[in-house]
Amino acid sequence: MDFMSFEDVIAKIQGVTHSKVVYNEEEVEEVHIIANTTRSPKQIVRDIESALLAIFNYRIDRKLISIAQIDTGETKSIKRIRYEGISLEVKDNNVRCEIRLNMDDDEYTSTQTAIGTSINRLKVVAKATVSAIEEIIGQVSVFDVEDIVINSIRDISYVTVIVNMINDIAEEVLIGTAIVRNDVNEAIAKATLDAINRRIEK
Repeated sequence: MDFMSFEDVIAKIQGVTHSKVVYNEEEVEEVHIIANTTRSPKQIVRDIESALLAIFNYRIDRKLISIAQIDTGETKSIKRIRYEGISLEVKDNNVRCEIRLNMDDDEYTSTQTAIGTSINRLKVVAKATVSAIEEIIGQVSVFDVEDIVINSIRDISYVTVIVNMINDIAEEVLIGTAIVRNDVNEAIAKATLDAINRRIEK
C-alpha cells in the first residue's frame, strides 16, 4: 500500500491545509491534520474516511486522526440549524413534544410538555424548538414564543411564528413562516427555525 499517496489525497479535502501520515509497512499509525475553521473537525474526519476507502479501499480508524484547527481568516460558511424530526404525543390532559435539530452534523433533542389545550398543542412545538436552539447556541432564556398564527391563502396553508428575543441591549421581535405541507406541527417547528436562523446568521 502506497501510504505516502494518502497525504496527497487528504490535502485536497476542503478545509485541510497540511497533513502528515505516520505509518509502518502494514498500516497507518497516525494521521495529523492542520485545518482552517471553515468546516467542523467531524466533517473533515468523515471526508478523510470516505476518500481513503473510495480511492485506496483502506478503512481507517477515525481515532487515529487528529485535527488542529487554525483560524486563517477565510470566510466561514453560514451555519444554519436544520430541522430533523418531531414526535408529538397527547396523553390524558397533557401534550408532549420532542424536537430533533441538527447543526454541523450533531443532533440536538429537546422535550417540552404542557396542558393539552388547543393553543398549547401549537406552542409546545415552538417552545421545544426554541429550547433545542438555546442548547445549540449555549444560552438559555433568550427566546420566548409570543404567538403562532395559522392562515390560508387560496389552497395554501402557512404558519407564522412570532418569537421575542431578549439580549443585553434590547428586546427584538423575530418572525418566521413556513408552508404547511403534510404536518402543521412540522411547519410550526420550521417557522420557528426560520425566525431564529435569520437572527443567528446576522
